[in-house]
Amino acid sequence: MAQEPERFDPKERAREKQRSRDEDDRALASDEKSPEELQRENGHFSFPNARVSLRGSKPLE
Repeated sequence: MAQEPERFDPKERAREKQRSRDEDDRALASDEKSPEELQRENGHFSFPNARVSLRGSKPLE
């Protein structure tokens, strides 16, 4: 029998993100990592020069 795919749980995702932020705060407080190291590690999540164009997009049905 085929296994049902996992469903996205926004509350669980929020908990995961909070755990990650807490771990980053702990690493900073203990001098395990510098702010620069965390910026390098987490920087791939930011796109400061990105633009999103909705031109030509269709409404969801």
